[in-house]
Amino acid sequence: QALGNLCADPLQVKSLIDAKCSNAMILFSFPPTTDDAASAQFHAIAGLHGLSKIHEYRTALLREGSLEPLILGVRGNSKFSDSEIQHEAAAALSNLALEEPNRILIAKSGALPALVTLLKEASTSICKVHAVTALANLAESSGEVHT
Repeated sequence: QALGNLCADPLQVKSLIDAKCSNAMILFSFPPTTDDAASAQFHAIAGLHGLSKIHEYRTALLREGSLEPLILGVRGNSKFSDSEIQHEAAAALSNLALEEPNRILIAKSGALPALVTLLKEASTSICKVHAVTALANLAESSGEVHT
């Protein structure tokens, strides 16, 4: 939880990246196998979402392996998943898709079907908003956000 909270503070992000804390967040972002770990997954994905807001770290996050757990988070097919995890994962993918080099990787990774399913079936409007924004950013060629 502490790492996730620190990622919301732009002044702390560079220190977190330099300390390779994103590796721990990626590890804990994979679907949990126990109820106790579900909270850790949420906070790890929320941390990745926080890091994804910073232009300079978006490509590095994909290189470090954040794509697979984020897609799994959007799918929400774990018995411990909830709409909060889906919303944070979709928001992170939306931000990562702002970078031109990331778009092809995200599109080829299986994120598109997961985002379309979330858009169609999400139980909350915020999940749908992040799913459609991610899809719009993936389709964008200029790097601008459509809201």
